[in-house]
Amino acid sequence: MANSNNSVITGKLRGTIGKELVFRDWDGKTVVAKAPKARTSPGTDAQLKIQENFTLAAKYAKSVVEGTDQGIRDAYTARLKPRQNLFSRAVADFMSPPVVKDIGTSAYTGVVGNTIRIRAVDDFRVTGVLVEIFAASGALLEKGNAVQQTNGIDWTYTTTQANAVLTGSKINAIATDVPGNTGTLAVTL
Repeated sequence: MANSNNSVITGKLRGTIGKELVFRDWDGKTVVAKAPKARTSPGTDAQLKIQENFTLAAKYAKSVVEGTDQGIRDAYTARLKPRQNLFSRAVADFMSPPVVKDIGTSAYTGVVGNTIRIRAVDDFRVTGVLVEIFAASGALLEKGNAVQQTNGIDWTYTTTQANAVLTGSKINAIATDVPGNTGTLAVTL
């Protein structure tokens, strides 16, 4: 890939020449690349799923760029990486779901008012964490939203129901990010 900084030859060229070369502006420079070739065979199921996900990501990014929520545009703009614009930052966020890294149960003894710590991260922002506690029998005991802590990555859930038998109980934590993606982690006590 060749670079040019608006030279006499390339000027401010943009687009495709003869289905062979593509000229683009990238970070203030003219970039010349070989033109991509069209696929001749249908994609695999995995490729089609990625294409569908990317189409959804592009629609989400377009809604961010053209939408009325200036706050989200400003937040994404503040977190731009080199050679990234608002659209590509929104696409990147859509394509990266949050991850629940840990569920801390050391303070959970089955008593009302116990706390459970959840560590959830995202490439941009986790907007909420839902906690579900299931009895050993599989019955849902309780569920509710955790509260974000000041460090920005830990969330705390305070229990509202007693759980007499901890062994075999299951705790699910479901983190959600700005585009609505979810990441889940479950632990069995």
